Amino acid sequence: MNRSKHTRERAASPAGADVIEIVGGLDPDAPTDCLISWRGQDWTATVDVVRATAVDLFTVASWADVMVHVTVKLGLDPNTASRFTGELIVSQTGRRAWGYDETLSLLPVGSTKDKRGLVLIRRGHLKGVLSTDEARQMGLAWLVAAEAAESDQLVAEALRTAGGMPPDRIDGLFAYLRELRADHGGDHE
Repeated sequence: MNRSKHTRERAASPAGADVIEIVGGLDPDAPTDCLISWRGQDWTATVDVVRATAVDLFTVASWADVMVHVTVKLGLDPNTASRFTGELIVSQTGRRAWGYDETLSLLPVGSTKDKRGLVLIRRGHLKGVLSTDEARQMGLAWLVAAEAAESDQLVAEALRTAGGMPPDRIDGLFAYLRELRADHGGDHE
């Protein structure tokens, strides 16, 4: 993927100044993928998996908040709260794992010391921690990137096929649109 031909949406920053950047594709001849970059590692995932991971980020953030709530407000010890919440998650969703091999694995946890939910993120040897607010912000950024990738690809295909526009003019149009987005605060590069 040529990064200069992509719409960029930067995701939330995990603790330790990590940044996970997600870039939506533009090439109408290529699959609609998003390029994900974290700590010098790059990989791609389809927009459907990126959307599903975004939903999982919201879900896991909520479960992490529930875990802390039952520990702090109901006075359950952390191990009991973790088991209770884990069993509740499985009974309500049927899932034991969150995230996807193509993106990140996600795990809801809580800090009783700080009295806040956290989301552990992992890909291979890379590990990070997000606050639940950061996880939700990341989920939103990933939804935006997936939608932008899909929309840009459809518009580029329509311009090429129905409008007969050559690829260099399409690239120029999207470069101009990126400039407009940046001028109006819509691009987070």
